[in-house]
Amino acid sequence: MKGGVLTQQLIAGASVLAVAGGAAFAPTQAFADSYMAGDFHNHTPCSDGRSSVETMVKKAVQSYGLEWLGAADHGGSSPRDCRVDDPEGDGSTTGKGRFFDQVQGLVIKGDTATSQGHRSMWRWQSAEEIIFPELVRLAKETGVPMLYAGIETNVPGHEHTSMAVIGNQKPQNAIEKKGLFGKKNKDKDTGDASAVAEFEYRFDRSDTDFSLGAPTHNWTGKVANASGTGSGQKNHDAKAVPSVQWLQKYYPLDSYYVPAHVERAGVFNPDKNNGFNIEHFRDFNNAGPTVAVGFESQPGHQASNNRGEYRAGFCGTGCDSVGVTTFGGTGIYAAKIGGVWDAMLGEGRNWFFFASSDWHNRGAFSIYEKGTTNDFYPGEFQKLYIPRPKRNVALRPQVVVDGVRSGNVYSVQGDLITGELTYNAKAGFGAKAGMGDTLVVKRGKSVTLTLEVNVPTSPNYSPYTFNNPSLAQIGIQEPLNKPTLRQVQFIKGDVTGVVAPGSANYTAGTNASAAIIATFGPTTWKARGTKRTMTVTIPNVQNNMYVRVRGSNLPASVPAETDAQGNPLNDWDPENAAQGPFVPCNDAACPSHLVVRDGQKISSYDVAAWSDLWFYTNPIFIRVSDQPELLVETNEKLAVSLAK
Repeated sequence: MKGGVLTQQLIAGASVLAVAGGAAFAPTQAFADSYMAGDFHNHTPCSDGRSSVETMVKKAVQSYGLEWLGAADHGGSSPRDCRVDDPEGDGSTTGKGRFFDQVQGLVIKGDTATSQGHRSMWRWQSAEEIIFPELVRLAKETGVPMLYAGIETNVPGHEHTSMAVIGNQKPQNAIEKKGLFGKKNKDKDTGDASAVAEFEYRFDRSDTDFSLGAPTHNWTGKVANASGTGSGQKNHDAKAVPSVQWLQKYYPLDSYYVPAHVERAGVFNPDKNNGFNIEHFRDFNNAGPTVAVGFESQPGHQASNNRGEYRAGFCGTGCDSVGVTTFGGTGIYAAKIGGVWDAMLGEGRNWFFFASSDWHNRGAFSIYEKGTTNDFYPGEFQKLYIPRPKRNVALRPQVVVDGVRSGNVYSVQGDLITGELTYNAKAGFGAKAGMGDTLVVKRGKSVTLTLEVNVPTSPNYSPYTFNNPSLAQIGIQEPLNKPTLRQVQFIKGDVTGVVAPGSANYTAGTNASAAIIATFGPTTWKARGTKRTMTVTIPNVQNNMYVRVRGSNLPASVPAETDAQGNPLNDWDPENAAQGPFVPCNDAACPSHLVVRDGQKISSYDVAAWSDLWFYTNPIFIRVSDQPELLVETNEKLAVSLAK
């Protein structure tokens, strides 16, 4: 049973039990899974998407089982009304959607901006006055309380970041059911999205409105963008870092700032607004230790022929996506062992891994069709799992921010595993630490790490039932909609301390100590029903370290997919023969939209995505007790102190 329907049944049950028992009912206890799936990066016609807020939300929660969603259109402005679908336009003048200036009685605020021959609305207004009210309405209609407004902000000096400020957003209060949140909602106040609107106005690179947010607001002190030589570095220093500092100052516990598809726009260009280098992640985490806590290194656009839209020349001639392609759908910063993510973790930083749909449209297909040559709906292909609240904790958007900040999150493609996962570390009969946490042990002790995942028994959302063409190369016949977990890797790296700003290593993005320490498969893990349990022991611990985990439906040595150690290979564009090998799609059911090379259909677009699935956990840190606490511990203590 999927999220929206199940939540509605919980609400009904909550009312009955609250009356019968005379006490508040906690709906979270009716779910078996310990994690909740959601998505925080997606688009509607309020920026450059095709499906309305309603269509996107209902697809996500009712069709694909999401229990939370942050609607996150691009910052800047747009003339399109995202309360209606734009199935063919995708922001073009040939679309069937509605323009804001065609809505009778709607007042468009701020400095005048136009596009496509129509008056545009600034994102600060649409987030606050269009998108958020729609989410409040949909929270009530679907029974899903954890809907909220975010922004994919255009970062000064860089490309994009998924961010949100919950602030006063309370869409859960639209669900007027006694006992659902522990007390009756008497004032029926659903709050507002003014906090995220203010951030967008002040700091989005594409928001050039200087109206102060009038007449509704009086947001003074906005800094203009720099341009020309040195503008990238100036914008980073004068607007990007200060934007994180602003969140840390005013919303340290109810906001997040997660740079998006971080490799796509190439390396940082000090004269333009391109990608991110490791020093920028360090800057952000230093500026917002409880806010800037990770990156999206597993991008959306997974059905694009250039998976994730990563490609040579993405940001102009000679400006390639970092790594050029993704690797098993994940960017090189996290997919490469010993790369940027391992370097950040090697400092003991609270810098975590996230994935998102980046939903816009289905490319050559209608948003109402199953096939896609561009994007998947939120929850259809990728899910980001956050911890389910403990007993009697209300389901509200704040739960998402708390989960993101904790690092106790993991990402799954193609429903390879479910929302029931346990990952912990223990030293003998002593303390235990979970994902995102730090286990403190005496020097010389042994540490045992245990991962238990649950594999699904029902098909995923792939519309294809023919056999996986990648696995067919090695003689395995398995339908695309029924993937099997085949390998899990434990990756360990040393933690050697925080790199100080200005030091020689501040721009270095490698960690040579990172390596696979164990690989499990059907013959080496313990299987019990749908459970797969793996245990790794690290003896005689003498130094600080971390251990992260990933797994795939593909074993090692699959041609064009994995190497001999099981690492993901380049997701080359199958239309470009010069880039590398390809996987043939020989089944008679292979769809007609696939790329054809020399008369041969090639696994491409959505078929390539459904063929090559991965999950990623976040790390557990291990510290020797006679060593100073790690930065992740310091920042966790900061969050606790701020909550008091």
